[in-house]
Amino acid sequence: MKVNRIGRIWLILFLAVAFLLFHYNLRGPSLAQAASIDFPPTDYVIRSGDGARAIGHAHFSLERGLDGLCTLHGEYRYFNGDSDIEDDTIRERPGPALPIFVRSRHTFFNADGSMDRTGGADLPAGLGECTIYKGGVAHTTRAHLDFPPNTFAGASMIIPVRQYVMSGAVGHVVFHVFNCAPNPKVFKIAFLVHPPKPWRYYPGKLVAVGLKPNFGVLNLIIGPFLPEISLWLDPGDNWSFVGGKSDRYYKGITIMLVRDRGKTSKFRPGGPQLGAGVASPGAAPTLGTKLSEPSPGGSAPQRAPATPVATP
Repeated sequence: MKVNRIGRIWLILFLAVAFLLFHYNLRGPSLAQAASIDFPPTDYVIRSGDGARAIGHAHFSLERGLDGLCTLHGEYRYFNGDSDIEDDTIRERPGPALPIFVRSRHTFFNADGSMDRTGGADLPAGLGECTIYKGGVAHTTRAHLDFPPNTFAGASMIIPVRQYVMSGAVGHVVFHVFNCAPNPKVFKIAFLVHPPKPWRYYPGKLVAVGLKPNFGVLNLIIGPFLPEISLWLDPGDNWSFVGGKSDRYYKGITIMLVRDRGKTSKFRPGGPQLGAGVASPGAAPTLGTKLSEPSPGGSAPQRAPATPVATP
């Protein structure tokens, strides 16, 4: 009788451990494992918002610096000659804590190399800045902003979303995003994780995450008119970012990024040289005159026009 009772106890313990291991495998890595920032150099095809055609190429890479600083560098080149450069700097933290967003800069160029607009944020300084160039003249708006600890900007939004999904959490979560709309603003963003399912632009079952500004009860009124950002993560490939859909900038065209699985990169490293007043990749943005003021003579800084690379 006593032996049977001991046997039943061991059986219960065995089943409990087996259940926990099975549940762990379904949910994926723990939040502590998810805290490490991992973004290998990756090429993307830029597609039109409806996905019907390729309109350019993009490339992302993560540059690690001192004191836990990492800069997510992105370059976008469109077949019509337009191009973007984006640098988002964050600081890693140990354990399950989200990284700390430090600064951001995104510069948009016209096909002739002239600057169209630029936006930047410096969280330690509490500053945001947005500039639109009209006729080569900079029209700049600056603001002192209260950045909540969970604020991100641009492509760096991928990092907290990926970390949250990797933790196995489900349902809604809220964080904050800096954007030029068209003036410097910080938005509360809610995102919802959907169960894995196929996506026509990339193989396998992917986890889709929808992000949308959260205005509380006002969502019932203005929600249908707000743009929504979508991200797709591949749970079979370390939850890598394989696709996204968003507006290029506030009230700009809608674009879709799809990871290029080709063995030969269609993105040409080196590319056009950066012009005066434009930070080199990985450099910290400087808010104020250095970030957005035109060069002497009133003309906007320029970069050499990009050479489009067609998609086969």
